Amino acid sequence: MNLMKTLTLKNLKLNRKRTIVTIVGIILATALLSALVTLVSSFQYSMIEYQKQKGGDFHVKFSNVKMSELSEFKNNRNIESTFETMGMGFAKLDGCKNEDKPYAYVMATDEAGFERGCFKLIEGRMAKNEDEIVIPRHLKTNGRIDIKVGDEITLDVGKRYDSNTEGVISENSAYENEAETLTDTVTKHYKVVGIMERPGYGMEDYSAAGYTFVTYSDELAAIDNGTKSEVNEADTTLTVYSRYTQKALRNKDAVTADIIGVDEKLFEKSNNSSVEMSAEESDRFLKEMENAKYDIYINRFLISYECVFPIDGTFKALFTVAAVVALIIILTSVYCIKNSFNISITEKIRQYGMLASVGATRRQIKSSVKTEAAMLGVVGIPVGTMSGILASFILVKVVNALSAGWLNFALSFHTSLPALILAVILSIATIYFSATGSARRAAKVTPLEAIRNTKEIKIKSAKLKTPAIIGRIWGIGGVISYKNIKRNKKKYRTTVTSIVICSVTFIVISYFMSMAFSVVGMSYASVDYNIGINMSCKKDLDIEKLSELLSGIEGAKDYLVGAGYYFDVDKPEYTKEYGEYCGQLYDDREDVSQEFFITVLNDKSYDKYASDAGVKNADTGAILVNKCTFDVYNEKSSKYVKEEMELYKYKAGDTIRCGYNVYDDASSDDNAVEGDTESSTEDNSGYVDEETINNGVRKTVDVTIAGVTDKVPTCYNGYGNTSLLFMNQKGFESLWADGKSGNELKPGNAIYSAYVVAENADEYQDTLEKETEENPEYSQISFYVSNMDKQMRDEKSLFTLLGVFAYGLIVVIALIGITNIINTLSTGMELRSREFATLRSIGMTDKQFAGMVRLESVFISVKALVIGVPLGILINYLLCFIMNRMGGAIIYKPPYKAIILCIVVVIMLIYAIMKLSMTKLRHNNIIETIKNENL
Repeated sequence: MNLMKTLTLKNLKLNRKRTIVTIVGIILATALLSALVTLVSSFQYSMIEYQKQKGGDFHVKFSNVKMSELSEFKNNRNIESTFETMGMGFAKLDGCKNEDKPYAYVMATDEAGFERGCFKLIEGRMAKNEDEIVIPRHLKTNGRIDIKVGDEITLDVGKRYDSNTEGVISENSAYENEAETLTDTVTKHYKVVGIMERPGYGMEDYSAAGYTFVTYSDELAAIDNGTKSEVNEADTTLTVYSRYTQKALRNKDAVTADIIGVDEKLFEKSNNSSVEMSAEESDRFLKEMENAKYDIYINRFLISYECVFPIDGTFKALFTVAAVVALIIILTSVYCIKNSFNISITEKIRQYGMLASVGATRRQIKSSVKTEAAMLGVVGIPVGTMSGILASFILVKVVNALSAGWLNFALSFHTSLPALILAVILSIATIYFSATGSARRAAKVTPLEAIRNTKEIKIKSAKLKTPAIIGRIWGIGGVISYKNIKRNKKKYRTTVTSIVICSVTFIVISYFMSMAFSVVGMSYASVDYNIGINMSCKKDLDIEKLSELLSGIEGAKDYLVGAGYYFDVDKPEYTKEYGEYCGQLYDDREDVSQEFFITVLNDKSYDKYASDAGVKNADTGAILVNKCTFDVYNEKSSKYVKEEMELYKYKAGDTIRCGYNVYDDASSDDNAVEGDTESSTEDNSGYVDEETINNGVRKTVDVTIAGVTDKVPTCYNGYGNTSLLFMNQKGFESLWADGKSGNELKPGNAIYSAYVVAENADEYQDTLEKETEENPEYSQISFYVSNMDKQMRDEKSLFTLLGVFAYGLIVVIALIGITNIINTLSTGMELRSREFATLRSIGMTDKQFAGMVRLESVFISVKALVIGVPLGILINYLLCFIMNRMGGAIIYKPPYKAIILCIVVVIMLIYAIMKLSMTKLRHNNIIETIKNENL
């Protein structure tokens, strides 16, 4: 065996080119696998760190834990670590503009709490003693109270007391308004040393009545340091944030149920969305939770990110994609590396025959091939692993650069030893499967077959028949080229397959990227604004004042402000076409009612819209948009097609009776209809059923049509197929001018929205947010700004990011394929050097020789492209077809640029490889080459 190993090593040194090419293939395959597992590991690590910052570094939060019970958590073998917080109480905040959040909730913790809680410091530092405190940023942005670092504050801290229930209100309960007061208050003086982001949901409920202020607790620090026993403070209650061990995470429901003292099976069933609980089980579970020892909050996202087995749905898609990509890499690599070993066997076929003739067993010959694979792997795998890690590091930097500003977290580079071991194992498996077939083939070689060496070119003469046109056009060189490709099908099949794989992958991914960017463009094509604003408030807003705010900001080229109200119209005057469409939707019912959306525009926008629509005397009523596009099912083609149709028969001067519901005790008038109080839902089409119409007290107003148009105001182009009416403020208020009832629509019923065409959307958004935050006049209004330019940039950045990974994958797969092509063609040319020398010895000129080699390049390239290009186009068409079946409207256009580039690169690559090999052969001595029997 030592002799065989020595011989194997010597062969590798003698065939340096083939050895290097094979090692490069192994390095590329290993680098791809290492980069893949490192990127997956980095993404998982980044998500875990992001969730820790956002929601806290804990798995389960236990509330109302007595100090004397803390040791049960500290000594629980299922709990890895804990940190605690102590509720000090609530304090009234003078001048707070958020009526639903009038308190400061003072929480105390120690170093562990500050470090592992979701307290993201943005200014100053954390508290270090009980006289220091950290406040949240949304105290200023939401509560409009401006407290700075260094300020000293005084808080009267006490308990929330409900006078109705005569009990203490819990920390996360919503504000009860007049029903609650503060009791047992104690005056506390603090110095503000830091400002933090709003704590996550696990530490401050979204509906909580207080802003979380965090101070330091010497008591908790002493307990954690072991200098004080928790038994001394039996009545003090804490909130314990626990981190489970990895083993406990796999049985987290059972562990949690045991701690809080509820039925394990019921608790597990309640947390399993795929299992439905019976009514009896649900009642039992609710009762058990009411009597549970502690209230709990589960940090589900962190658990799902950290608990790899069983794989949670959050990472199931990521791991599935990674597994598919790994499989593609392994299959491609096995195919290419296997070809290197096959070429090696072909080169050494006589050597194996001689070894067999002097007594080498099949097992020894097999072992020789596997030893060669192991030697190549020892060099290729470490280099490939390091290359993959380096590539991952660079990719992480590229991802962070491309995603800056729109990704909520920065991707952190992270290497995982188990992941890298997995990559190495997969690389070893790749090499093993690549060499196994070749080893079996080498072991089967007999001495007689080795001497003849005819097995590779065994072919019937009929199959070597050459079309006459090849001889006429290209002469004897063309005939020899054609016959050689026919005779060595196996070798050239590998080359053709490699080119086909690379070509198809490039064409498909290029089309996917172009389609992705076109979809982004289409989705924003109908949007003729770049700033969208939704506003909510419990009171009615003055749209004219809002108009002044938006138009007063520099860079506003155009704007529109609207207040929208939903009304229903009983049996509107449908056109025949639209009536039939509605009848199909609602099972041929004739009493179909329709929902209308009346939008009250600011005066300037309404006057401009009326002028554009050609409506005169628009102040006398409403403008009806009477055309819309719907997805109509075509029975012949069995698919939905877009169809534009007129909606109603109304014309200028007609009246529409619009109904609405009043839910308070308003007195009824002539237009009121008493109904039940059951609520119901509506579908997306605008249909309103009888239950909704009769919900509460139904009232109506008559809306006069001032004009009918098929145009919508600026910024309403993508508003869908809702029936739209537009009015100005004066016209809308005149609907209740008869004095019978007044405008009984409750404050807050309106849907306020605004749209702006800004020169620079980013600058406009920054200025708007700054003005609304600093101006107390807008303290009661919540502004939700959508920057359409930024959204489009973010989506394009996302696809660019995907493109980086996709094209990176193409490049590496292409490199593996190219090494395979180089290996196959260059070795093939060397093995045929005696044939070329013989042809030159009988009179073939250098020109004829070069022409013959060029023709082989053309034949290989054309065959590969004839298969690869149509296959890529077919896959692209299927991809487009699937997208359209899923609701898209993409017109298929072949990626001509990608196809042309692919054709040019393939032809140049094959020609360059053949040219280099040919140049080397020209310098060989004809006689010495013919005499060389090792070829």
